[in-house]
Amino acid sequence: MPKSISFARLPGGNSLFLDYLEHFDKVRNFYALDYRQPVTQWEQILSSPSGRTLDRTDLVEGLLADARLWNSSKQALRNIEALRDPATLAVITGQQVGLFGGPLYTYFKATSAVLWAQAIHKATGRPTVPVFWMETSDHDFFEINHVRLLDTEGEEVLLSLTNPPEEKRRIVGTIVLNGEVERLIQRLWTLLPANTYRSPFLELLSSAYHPGVTLAGGFARFFGHLFADDGLIMVDAENPRIKKAAAPMYDRILYSGGQLNHLLQRSTQAVHRAGYPPQIQPQDDRLQLFYREGEVRVPINASGTLLHDDKPHEHVGIENLRHQIQSTPERFLPKVSLRPIVQDYLFPTLAYIAGPAEITYMAQLKPLYEHLGVPMPVIVPRVSITLIEAKIQRVLDKYSFTPEQLRQGAAHLINQLLESDPASDLISVFAGAREKWQEVKDTLTVGLMAIDPTLEHPVDKTMEHWKQGLSLLEQKAQAALRRKNDTLVSLINKAVTNLTPGGQLQERRFCLPYYQARYGRNLSQRIRSQAQIDLYRHQLIYLGEGD
Repeated sequence: MPKSISFARLPGGNSLFLDYLEHFDKVRNFYALDYRQPVTQWEQILSSPSGRTLDRTDLVEGLLADARLWNSSKQALRNIEALRDPATLAVITGQQVGLFGGPLYTYFKATSAVLWAQAIHKATGRPTVPVFWMETSDHDFFEINHVRLLDTEGEEVLLSLTNPPEEKRRIVGTIVLNGEVERLIQRLWTLLPANTYRSPFLELLSSAYHPGVTLAGGFARFFGHLFADDGLIMVDAENPRIKKAAAPMYDRILYSGGQLNHLLQRSTQAVHRAGYPPQIQPQDDRLQLFYREGEVRVPINASGTLLHDDKPHEHVGIENLRHQIQSTPERFLPKVSLRPIVQDYLFPTLAYIAGPAEITYMAQLKPLYEHLGVPMPVIVPRVSITLIEAKIQRVLDKYSFTPEQLRQGAAHLINQLLESDPASDLISVFAGAREKWQEVKDTLTVGLMAIDPTLEHPVDKTMEHWKQGLSLLEQKAQAALRRKNDTLVSLINKAVTNLTPGGQLQERRFCLPYYQARYGRNLSQRIRSQAQIDLYRHQLIYLGEGD
């Protein structure tokens, strides 16, 4: 079992998420099933009749078209084809299409989905495929346009795309990359260590992210390669054929818009009464769908009016919108409150791998699942990890710190070490030495003067030479202490920056390229050999030496 830390002792935890992990009975009513039950009991979710689609032809054909475009692996293609089989189960996770794979936790979510799919297949005997839903419909460019990593000196560096779209609600997944992405990858050549893995990794990154491809396409190619052997299915939420498969669900949503808003309002109040801050803030005057116009997503109010930002509002009407769903379903996209339900309508989802915020907002969605006739899957916390390199482990061992202690900050730890180091008080050490030598001089002077008064001068001369030698020794000691302290300060600062950058968890701040370039394929192997998917604590993974 890996070393681990309770989430209650980490920064940024919300109360509902912590109770989900430590006191599930308090939140049981908000979810369909207890994720702590044996996997074999999870299947009961799918045993009852539901409104989930069983004809997955459009879904499979849409996935295959994208997979071929992205040069996905043969295993990914086999897993997509497996979705035609009614016995197949799916484990889904997802995230926005962050530049170069986004923060580390995105990679950990995908890894969790793969490992859970393997575990469910082993427990049930049913084919189980891992799925990554790319939230390409999101509009927050500044959330996905940058990455942070460490350079070869252990200093944090920010790389970002600097040309945001002009439109306020522009869908980010379809943004086409230009020459700026090449310049960012060129910078990585100088930031990452010149070792065995750097060249093949950056060639992979360049083959995924290059001018002319979209952010979604780059992300899909990159993750598709990293998880090629696992056959991770990459889903573009804006794929037209998949939107066609989702059309009946979009129609249900439009038809029952007012009821869905009412149910969300009630569930939000229930979460609030239980003492938890709701993650989703309902808007009673708006539908839980967006309308896509060009590359912009437009809110729709309860009467079917399109609420444009850059031109007058346009009344279309609910019935007219329902007709459009039949002819052009690609014009519609769900809000965050319904995105999980749409994906679980399309896929035979047994488990959804969720981060803390997702677990929190899923507490508000159970009545919506029930109303729309879609089984709510088991919500499983993703693995949460801090990666510890050998060079950082040596610092921790040298100064007897734990990774958790680094959250106290570099200044506190440095002061603590200096105050506890007796060698750091050179003033007292040398003052004591001078005092003792003065006592020796006084004793010698008295004794030798009794023998021969002329010996007083040699004593004074000898003591003067000694004082000069002691002063020189003190200067050398002070220089050595400065070097020692400079080393201490540098090492502690680098350890804190590496493991708790900016006071955050490493997985939320740093990106994958730094570690992938240092460890290559060994990175995945070392994580998987140590991580425990059902531990539900923050895990410390020791990577050992990199190249």
